[in-house]
Amino acid sequence: MSVILPCTALSTHAQQSLTKKTFVCHAATGSIPSLLSKISSYSGTVIEYSTNYLTTDSSYAIADGNIMLGTVLHKLLSGQPVTIEEINNKIILLPEKKLPERYPLYGFTMEEGSLEPLAYATVQDLASGQVCQANRFGYYNLMLSPGKHYLEVKHSSLPPKIITILLEASTQKNLVISPVKLPEVKIDAGNILQPDGGSRMDKYQTDAYNNFLGETDPVRSLYLLPGNVETQETTGKLVVRGGDPDQSIFLLDGNQVYNPSHLLGEISIVNSTLVKSIRQYKNDFPSRFDGAISSITEVNTRDGNMDKWTGEANAGLLAGAMSVEGPLRKHTTAMMFSMRHSWSNPLLNILDDNYRLRFYDIHFKLTHLLDANNKLMFTGYLGKDHLNLDRPDYQRLQAWGNRLGTLNWIHLLGARSFVSTTVNASNYRNLAGIKFALFNDSTREAEDSKAFNNYASIDKLEAKTQFEYNALPSVRFRFGVRYAHTTIKPFNTSISPEFLEEVDYYQPMQPLRFGEFALYAENEWRIGSNLLIRPGLNYATYKFRDYTHRSLQPRLFAAWRVNKDQQFTFSYARMVQYLHQVTTPFLGINSEFWVPSTGLLRPVESHMVNLGYNFNDKKGLFLSADVYYKVMRNNTNFAEKGNIFYDEDTWETDILAGKGWSYGLELLSRKQINKWQFQFSYALTWSERQFPGINEGKKYPFRYDRRHNLNATINYSPLKNWELGLVWYFSSGDAEFLPPGTNEDFDTPTPVNPSNKEPDNNNPFVFDRSGYRFKRLPPYHRLNFNTSFSFPTGKQLTHKVSAGLYNAYQARNKYIPDVWNLENSGYNTTLSGNRLFDLTFYLSYTLKF
Repeated sequence: MSVILPCTALSTHAQQSLTKKTFVCHAATGSIPSLLSKISSYSGTVIEYSTNYLTTDSSYAIADGNIMLGTVLHKLLSGQPVTIEEINNKIILLPEKKLPERYPLYGFTMEEGSLEPLAYATVQDLASGQVCQANRFGYYNLMLSPGKHYLEVKHSSLPPKIITILLEASTQKNLVISPVKLPEVKIDAGNILQPDGGSRMDKYQTDAYNNFLGETDPVRSLYLLPGNVETQETTGKLVVRGGDPDQSIFLLDGNQVYNPSHLLGEISIVNSTLVKSIRQYKNDFPSRFDGAISSITEVNTRDGNMDKWTGEANAGLLAGAMSVEGPLRKHTTAMMFSMRHSWSNPLLNILDDNYRLRFYDIHFKLTHLLDANNKLMFTGYLGKDHLNLDRPDYQRLQAWGNRLGTLNWIHLLGARSFVSTTVNASNYRNLAGIKFALFNDSTREAEDSKAFNNYASIDKLEAKTQFEYNALPSVRFRFGVRYAHTTIKPFNTSISPEFLEEVDYYQPMQPLRFGEFALYAENEWRIGSNLLIRPGLNYATYKFRDYTHRSLQPRLFAAWRVNKDQQFTFSYARMVQYLHQVTTPFLGINSEFWVPSTGLLRPVESHMVNLGYNFNDKKGLFLSADVYYKVMRNNTNFAEKGNIFYDEDTWETDILAGKGWSYGLELLSRKQINKWQFQFSYALTWSERQFPGINEGKKYPFRYDRRHNLNATINYSPLKNWELGLVWYFSSGDAEFLPPGTNEDFDTPTPVNPSNKEPDNNNPFVFDRSGYRFKRLPPYHRLNFNTSFSFPTGKQLTHKVSAGLYNAYQARNKYIPDVWNLENSGYNTTLSGNRLFDLTFYLSYTLKF
């Protein structure tokens, strides 16, 4: 029933709000409708309402006095589900507007059958357009209105699936996608708002992009992204945006790996069978990350098949590998095991009989579902490399290895909250040595030898936990805590006639121990469907002996979607790194020395801003552009004539701290046209350093300041099971400061005659930068070709044969420096053309079951 009460106003004011009108009210009691009638009559105001949403069977009262209309109405209607509105010079009581009721829908995105979590899958409600991206554990959370919903779930290389949900209350449901692969089709989430600036390498890309001697290597495909360069061929490490190699962290299931490579950087420790997701952060650093100023590479391995036993065996010219995964208890407990071992010496003897190489790695993972809300995972890794390089006048020995253990507990606290808790243990050992032949002056024959050996190790224990809380459909909170204790065991350089590989032969310095504690938090706010802002803060405390350092590291990421195809991103990050890696040329490649920050050697700091643009349409075209500027402080370098751990009392003063700058433009494009896939990346970069006492204290180009870097990849599938691929790399030459004794003839290098002088026993590793001259080395370029063909036999077996050419047109890239320390006041360098792999054919066979 509707009631309209007309009255004549006792007093009126033309522009006055009706609720501010003052009138004489008389005391009365009765129901709300009867009192509203009296108020309308006393005030001369029309009051319209419906009794359907008012209480009509209770007695209320109004008092005597001069009172404003709004005041008496608010007192009378207190607790009633109505709002007071002024419309067309009338008071209208409208039903109270209620926010639509929403319920949380949460759980995990999974692969059908195996129940393997799908990291970073996207879930979209087709009606409202609301989108959620699962985290690295596959956890997702949406807030939806009650009723029927159609959810589209997408993950790269798997067909999208639409799942119907009838939502009537808070619901926990795992969203499952069929594992059937789509040949020749790339699944893309589209131009959804980016939650962060991480670059994701999809498995379908990594399979096609990089084969080295038959080893498909998904981590190596990161070198195809703009801004990532390899320090040098076959001895390379990742350099990101002009930073030092040590300023990038590699995380394997959340556990830091200090040297994640085999074959001196050419092959990663993770093969393609193990990989669940690869994500690199360099444009943006979420607040949960610290300890590196250039990049974070996050690799997560598969949990293991919960439904059936599967496996894979691979045999290539370089190594053999096998992996197996399956349920120990169906749908409850699964394991994954993988092992790889080199048999490369016969191959290397053909390429260069001076090399002796062996390596192996073992991965193990055990996953147990305690219940629907709790999961435990244990991950273990063991790997080791051993390399000898023989030359007529000297030999080099490189030996290194990693051991990791990770225990992870995943727990759903409720409908809106998720927590992951991790305990990590990591160990890294590194041995670097160089041995010289000592010649008889009269006979010119080698009659003795002298080896300089250095051994060091790092042990790290870490515990961390992170919470995620979805407060509203558009607001998400993340916060956590981390503690780590690190012990570095540097050993004095040992001088002996032969190489020393046993730790017992070394006299250790005092262990270097330090602790790190960090608290972090970040908020993710979605404002409408086109704007996302994610501010964050990391607070860290570091302690080494009596030195304590505290830092606040603000982070900010924002994404603005202009339209259905385009969006802009912005990020700012302050990063602090407490561990320094200083590399000496005297012991050859892979001769790192890790030292902690001290009162003299301060932590490395950086400030970086990044502005990005993305174009992503439904026709398979993706374009991105990023411009960035980064300032670094307390970068490290060796001081002039500084000894390298030869005297433990002076190592802090032997290392210089300076400034660094890096800035540039990065472009990336991808396009799929029927059976063709194209990717091109280009980076125009500048990187500079400034140290007191070097180059007269002036700025100079960083060692890996390569102005232009271009990568081009083309893949073609002429048949369903046949793939062809080309990868071409080009980069400008390195910036080199050449000390006295350097031979500048790159085509005919003249070796130093070691019979002239012997290494000085008292001061074997003198570092002298006086007299440096700048030179730009020749550019580097290489073409790789690969092809693969797969075919099934029966229902259980799939065979794959891969072949290809490395450096297909035999580019003569020469920039690997050979270094000798043969004088008391300096060292000699020859820039040689020594290359382990020239034109190289490879072949491999893989069996999946």
